Amino acid sequence: MQKLLISLITFASLSITGCSIDQLRVYKINVQQGNALEQEDVQRVKIGMTRRQVEFLLGSPMLVDPFREDRWDYVFYFKPGYGKPQKATLTLWFDNDHVTRINQKGDFEIPDQIIKEEKLKKR
Repeated sequence: MQKLLISLITFASLSITGCSIDQLRVYKINVQQGNALEQEDVQRVKIGMTRRQVEFLLGSPMLVDPFREDRWDYVFYFKPGYGKPQKATLTLWFDNDHVTRINQKGDFEIPDQIIKEEKLKKR
C-alpha cells in the first residue's frame, strides 16, 4: 500500500511539472539595432530631395562611409527573443547634395513588440 501511495505521489508530481515545462523557458530579450523607421516615412523619400530634407525626415543614417560621401545607409535589425529576425536596409545615393538613387530591401514596419515596449517605458 505504501509503495502504491509513493508511486502515485511521484506520478502526480511529475505530471504537474510536465505540464508547466513550457513556462520554465529561459527569458530571451528582444534585440533591436539600427534605425527604427516607419514605412510611411521611407516612402516619402523622393529623388531630388536634399540631404538636409532626408535627415529631417528619417534622422541620421546608421552608416556613412567615410570613403564614399555620396551614400547613406539606414539599417534596421530586430531579433525577437523567440522568432525569426527582421532586417531592412535603405540605401540612398547623392549627387551634388541631392538624392539620385534609392534602394530598399526588406520592410521597415516596426514590430508590435517594440511598440509595446515603448508604451511600457512611457508609463
